[in-house]
Amino acid sequence: MRRASDERVAEILLYALNKGDEAAREIFDIKDDTLRRYKDLYKKKHGTSVLDSSAALRKIGENYTPAELQAIAKGGRVQPTNFKVPIINFEGDTTRFAFFSDPHTSSIYFVEEFWDKAIEWCIKEGVQFIVLGGDVTEGMDTTKDGHIYELTHLGYKAQRDYGVEQLKKWPGIWKVIDGNHDRWYQKRNNAGAIIVEDICERVKGADFIGQDEGHINLQGIDICVFHGEDGSSYAVSYRAQKIVEMYTGGEKPHMLLLGHAHKELSFFYRHVCVVSGGAMCKQSRHMRRHRLANHMGFHIIDVTIRDGQICRFKKEWFPSYM
Repeated sequence: MRRASDERVAEILLYALNKGDEAAREIFDIKDDTLRRYKDLYKKKHGTSVLDSSAALRKIGENYTPAELQAIAKGGRVQPTNFKVPIINFEGDTTRFAFFSDPHTSSIYFVEEFWDKAIEWCIKEGVQFIVLGGDVTEGMDTTKDGHIYELTHLGYKAQRDYGVEQLKKWPGIWKVIDGNHDRWYQKRNNAGAIIVEDICERVKGADFIGQDEGHINLQGIDICVFHGEDGSSYAVSYRAQKIVEMYTGGEKPHMLLLGHAHKELSFFYRHVCVVSGGAMCKQSRHMRRHRLANHMGFHIIDVTIRDGQICRFKKEWFPSYM
């Protein structure tokens, strides 16, 4: 059995201190014996019981920023990543955001008219921010026959600038990760050309939150945005289920937003609210050739948060038949 890190023990005990042992066992998927063992380990190492809140919090606080401590206290998690986890707070207990994925701008399959209508819907529906789940650009994959003829914009600068043009149409906040198509330039040049980060730096209100995976702290709730480089599956839900299962009990996000597969679905599994985002583009020749369906559209999601948990999760799918 792998030994938990000091940071992991501290995170679990701080949660137990704020929410109680029963809540900590459920959230981190651990047994009562494990929690008692963590308390004993902490006591032996620091010479105090974690139940002595003032001493324990001072010790734990040495390893976390005030924002991270606040997130943990609300039920959030501090993720091991090189990217900052943006914290979004809002008034009341309910917020509304949109989830776009896989527009593949600079591809002939990207429909700018539908993109513009989606932005209009988000404004009309009072969306507070938009999450974009990767493959913002198309890249230039020379290994695919005829791919060059499926591009509307050629080269790094042209694709970057067109991506900037599209993101600027939304006047609010973006939270964006990249996908496998976006990383074509990075792999090709082997020089760290991160095109989506470059795009976000040119768009006011756009945050680049990770490569392939990023996290958002929404009022203490951990939202994981995941793209991946895996393939599709015969059963639409199979890929999403396997991604949820790859997380250990205490590392599961509260919500998982999935890109890459171009398939729309949502379900609740292992206490995770899961949404697969479809695509903001039409079915490509490559997908049709491999008999892969393409669900074109986007989601608007309402989330109600109380006591560090999602107590209501409502999503609406806006399909396109272009």
